[in-house]
Amino acid sequence: MATYRIKKSGNKAPPFTRILNEALQDERLSFKARGLLAYMLSKPDNFRFYLDELVKHTTEKKDSIRTGMKELEQLGYVHRYPVKNERGKIMSWELDLYESPSLRPESGFPVVGNPTLITNDILITNDKRFNKYIDFKNIQNPYFQTYLKHFALKKNKQHMRITEEQYQSISERIEELQSFGVTVEEWEAEVMDHFNNLPKSNNGNIIAFLHAAPRRFGL
Repeated sequence: MATYRIKKSGNKAPPFTRILNEALQDERLSFKARGLLAYMLSKPDNFRFYLDELVKHTTEKKDSIRTGMKELEQLGYVHRYPVKNERGKIMSWELDLYESPSLRPESGFPVVGNPTLITNDILITNDKRFNKYIDFKNIQNPYFQTYLKHFALKKNKQHMRITEEQYQSISERIEELQSFGVTVEEWEAEVMDHFNNLPKSNNGNIIAFLHAAPRRFGL
């Protein structure tokens, strides 16, 4: 028996996600729950997971997804909690995702020194070997450059730096929008509207904009 793998190094490496073996080999989890966790970890860090949206990307039904999510919640990979208004009324539900339950503050387990955590395609680490930032001048993507232009006009400064892993995730989201027929002109119109209505407290990060993009473009 042989295993054949895609080459994940070099300039032509395809998009991929690093995930700890701990979760994928956790025998307390069903394969369904492990697959759900792996899928969620492949998304950007600020990605919001909705049951209806998850169902669109699998052959599983809602009840099956709920069961898998419950497994992850019970074993500490997911923390779901309500967001309430000043009157105590639940307005929405938020979800925190953990690549390892040991990363949860209340876990009682020590987090290893200088951990490397990749959640949803974005690398979080103290290891400088992984913190390779993108030079915006070398990016030819017109969608990305359009966003940078309007960011500079609104904020009067350059967009915050992003790592190669973050740009890889951003590129995938933009390619997805292109596959749905979103043109550069339509993109720029929404970017302009975004910055025209952007609160001062919002830092204008493109990752947050891409998170809301499906709603903006009616996808």
